[in-house]
Amino acid sequence: MKFYDKDKVENWDHAIEEAAQVIREGGLVAFPTETVYGLGADAQNAQAVQKIYAAKGRPADNPLIVHIADKEDLTHIAKDIADWVFFLTEKYWPGPLSVVLNRQDNFGSAVSAGLSTVAVRMPDNQTALALIKKSGKYIAAPSANLSGRPSPTKAKHVVADMGQRIDVILAQDNVRVGIESTVIDARGSYPIILRTGGITQEMLINDVGKATLAAQTVEVPLAPGMKYGHYQPRAKVMIVAGAFDKKIEKIKRFLKKEPMTGQPTMATGQIPSFRKPMSCEKGCKVILCEEVEKKEIGTALANRMEKAAVKCYL
Repeated sequence: MKFYDKDKVENWDHAIEEAAQVIREGGLVAFPTETVYGLGADAQNAQAVQKIYAAKGRPADNPLIVHIADKEDLTHIAKDIADWVFFLTEKYWPGPLSVVLNRQDNFGSAVSAGLSTVAVRMPDNQTALALIKKSGKYIAAPSANLSGRPSPTKAKHVVADMGQRIDVILAQDNVRVGIESTVIDARGSYPIILRTGGITQEMLINDVGKATLAAQTVEVPLAPGMKYGHYQPRAKVMIVAGAFDKKIEKIKRFLKKEPMTGQPTMATGQIPSFRKPMSCEKGCKVILCEEVEKKEIGTALANRMEKAAVKCYL
């Protein structure tokens, strides 16, 4: 594995070019986006795409997202695109919005887990865009972590989770969103939200007039995060639910019994710090997260916590 840190290399463009060559040769490159770090490969190279699944231990029926560097490339990958979809991509690309559409007949199915659909987005990160452009390829890229684990927002997270499974890591810790892209089924007359993210349901309703949430329990997933457990750290995650005073009581009772528990990691600020924060690497066995209101960005946060906790409430 080659590791390039933007703050330490003399020629960042050369590092990106070397990574682009790895993509052209069918290898794997971890790179930053505005959401999380991605694990990229040539989207049209079936063997390279399979390397992504193997490196992550990802289920074969879990489709990937194709990353592009020019908005116009959407029409080369997908077909039957409605005007409202172009309106959204014009407004939010580059940015954290992925659209699921019918796949062009000549675009390989490897990234789509054999489905007739394909997910596409244009990331809002200069390194990511430069890598795509220099490679001359469309890049398939899920998050750069082992399947089921939390998505990485720093290069050190990628190294810790993936290690030598990757050919090149482009380290530039300028991730600003910190949560995976919103994914919508864009084949109908309005967005159906397959995965919540930074582009919220309220925003999409304001843009298009209607946007609904898809069922999260499915047999055939159209997008990542719909079928399997995700975002799970090594410590057990428990969601603290209920009225404010009840949350306090629950936490106090729990901490008396569980000495190796971290304080709530997603809290309103009203929940007091009962003890010094403890990282999972230092022996934390349980992480308590305060339940959040499913409104605006809170919908995405609640989704990630629920996936991590696997319906484990305190």
